[in-house]
Amino acid sequence: MGGITLSLFLLFSGAGRAEEGAAKPVVGTSTATQAAFPAGGGNAPRPLESTSMEDLLLEKGVISLDDWIRIKAEDERRQSERSVVAEFTGSPRWYDRLTMYGYGMMRFNRLGNPDGKIRSYQDSSMGDQASGAQPGFFFRRIRWVVTGQISEHVSVFIQPDLASNISGNTHALSMRDAFGDWNFDKDKEYRLRVGLQRVPCSFDNWQASRVRMAIDRADGTNSCANSERDMGVAFMWSPKIAQQRYKQMLDYMYGPGDYGVFHIQIYNGQGLNQQEANGNKHVGARLSWPWELPGGRLMETGVNAMSGKFRVSNGTPSNGSFATLGSSFDGAASGNNGKDYMDQRVNFYVYFPPQPFGFIAEYTTGRGPKRGLDGVIRDSPLDGWYAQLHYQWKYSDVGLANFYSRYQQYQGGLKFQTGAPDDKMKEVETGIAWQPDPQWEFTVAHAWMDRRNTFNTAGGRQFDADGHLVRLQAIWFWN
Repeated sequence: MGGITLSLFLLFSGAGRAEEGAAKPVVGTSTATQAAFPAGGGNAPRPLESTSMEDLLLEKGVISLDDWIRIKAEDERRQSERSVVAEFTGSPRWYDRLTMYGYGMMRFNRLGNPDGKIRSYQDSSMGDQASGAQPGFFFRRIRWVVTGQISEHVSVFIQPDLASNISGNTHALSMRDAFGDWNFDKDKEYRLRVGLQRVPCSFDNWQASRVRMAIDRADGTNSCANSERDMGVAFMWSPKIAQQRYKQMLDYMYGPGDYGVFHIQIYNGQGLNQQEANGNKHVGARLSWPWELPGGRLMETGVNAMSGKFRVSNGTPSNGSFATLGSSFDGAASGNNGKDYMDQRVNFYVYFPPQPFGFIAEYTTGRGPKRGLDGVIRDSPLDGWYAQLHYQWKYSDVGLANFYSRYQQYQGGLKFQTGAPDDKMKEVETGIAWQPDPQWEFTVAHAWMDRRNTFNTAGGRQFDADGHLVRLQAIWFWN
């Protein structure tokens, strides 16, 4: 037994010395480690120094690439935990424990239909000026994140947006996230989150825009919460094994990150950066699990649910017409102060990351306010779903391309827009998201859509428009 141990030691130590004077295997370089998987902006994995033993085992075919990835992910987790402990025990200055990263996102849309009346509440550059859009080159997002582990139990996350569109004013500054986490235990299995944060709606809403393949979120899943966030308090629980799998999907596979295997939240309910309009509070919950399949493949399944009362803005009539899709209410309420409506949803999802093939599917159903053809807002059913197929091609040490195709449809109201207009729509989007290196991503997509107008119209009447759209997007990351 001792002879075998000595032989193995001499073999691997000799291999390590031999490699010192030669080029390392491609899979063992930190550049290849980053390039082999999506950087995901600030979620890019920290460069790791590969051991000669792991590289040699991979080169000899003793372990698979999936095994090599898991070894690296585990090594990264251990190093990260050690560095966090060193930060808050080794420096008395809190600002030394903070890190920063961010990304910018610019777009250009070209409508294929001649009247240019297709509009989407998610992108103000879609359409022409006559329909109220802001066509041309357009900053969709510019985010700058400040985050860190301040102490053994406290971490913070602050994310402003430098390119918000507020009342037609572009490049306005707004807050997207601002919360603190209290970690009850050293393994961070139990957490309390307080502040402006994402709310339980859908997988689409948990997933950050910087790692999503499709240009915009699906209407059905995104109609739950304006800009996916609200002020509230959340409790999360994630066992250690789930934390590791969530992190692996976040670093390499476009995953949303760890929002808890179990997550329960109480929040205002009126949407991002909106004052609470009633005494009612929304309650949301999530159950999810990151599965490890045979061969080391990962996938995530889950359910989100929420319930509360939402106050709809009626809008202001102008010259006898509802120029802002203003509406009347289905009750005794009068004026433009709004009325409360039941706001309930349940969502089911499954996510299989690109390995190299993958897919996402979600279904949402519930009830909420919707403007009818007669201009009256009523409590109405809603229903929406989407399905996306994707494939990842790693064509070089530093480059990859993601091919995707998504179909979506939604029938229901948009509660957070004036008058809760009917957002009946269907859409197919096919595109390629190309990363020539981990700091850049270029997306070109073609969408075929049939959308009901939800913006200002003469007489306040909604109409349907259909056509196709060429969409271009560039994202640059810094971290």
